[in-house]
Amino acid sequence: MVRTLCLRLTSAAFVGALSVIAGHAAEPVYPTGSRIGLEPASGLSASERFPGFEDKANGATVLILDMPAQALSEAAKQINKDALKKQGIVEDTRENFSHRSGKGTLVAGRQEGDSKVRKWILLTSVFDSTTLIVVEVPDDAAKSYSDSVVRTMLSSLTMRASVPIGEQMKLLPLSFTELSGMRPVRVIASTGAILTNGPKDTLEPSEQPLLIVSIGRGGPDEPAARDIFARNLFAGTGQFKDMRIIGTEILRLGGGLQTHQLFAEARDAKTEMPIKLVQWIRFGSGAYVRIVGIARADEWSDAFPRFRAVRDGVNPRG
Repeated sequence: MVRTLCLRLTSAAFVGALSVIAGHAAEPVYPTGSRIGLEPASGLSASERFPGFEDKANGATVLILDMPAQALSEAAKQINKDALKKQGIVEDTRENFSHRSGKGTLVAGRQEGDSKVRKWILLTSVFDSTTLIVVEVPDDAAKSYSDSVVRTMLSSLTMRASVPIGEQMKLLPLSFTELSGMRPVRVIASTGAILTNGPKDTLEPSEQPLLIVSIGRGGPDEPAARDIFARNLFAGTGQFKDMRIIGTEILRLGGGLQTHQLFAEARDAKTEMPIKLVQWIRFGSGAYVRIVGIARADEWSDAFPRFRAVRDGVNPRG
């Protein structure tokens, strides 16, 4: 009976240990701004130079490309045997490959040259995207990154539904050092963001104040032409009624850079609510930062100081 009890206890302990191990299973790591994640092999960490992972000590890299779904056929042409040969890559194996989010094509081979490199190329279609992952391992690091290790890593491929907006903000060419209670609700391509102040993730200024921050190329060098430039940009701001400019001024902000300030009033096209707007354009060398604040007239006294505080904390990312 004692022996039976011991066996039961041992079995229970074993099951418990498995539960602990399962509870601490490796989690996928998503490079900043990427929807594609992997459980990187030991020695690899998220790269600050490209979307993927790298082992700087051994020279191993994992490049992750997330492309539109329609790019699949073109990407497939780029990794056929002849196309790879033109790139100096000798194909060793090609196979259908299963991973956590589906199936794809895995090509393994080597690239000859001044330094020999082992390569694995995984092409797959996941949900609404085409994903291409290229693993490069110098021959000197082959012991650390065997075929088995690389295949295990690639089999962990996972896609998240979206990239958190905080990560998207880190990829912008602008930095925000002061939000003054506002928060980003949308990133505009790779040029800027829309911020709001309030509980809703809305883009309706009749509901909550909005601040639109973006960076653009060009802009006139001559001070006299900057007022016309600013007014032309402002003319395309939103769908408002009865909009009229009530004042403009040239300020010296951001280290003395010339900033064109413009104030306006209007009515919201949907609700007829009185709206106030401000636009700042900070001119630099070959580029400009544009900031547009929009709020209901009855919220302006609270919104404007926030707009101004955010403005003073916006700078091109170094």
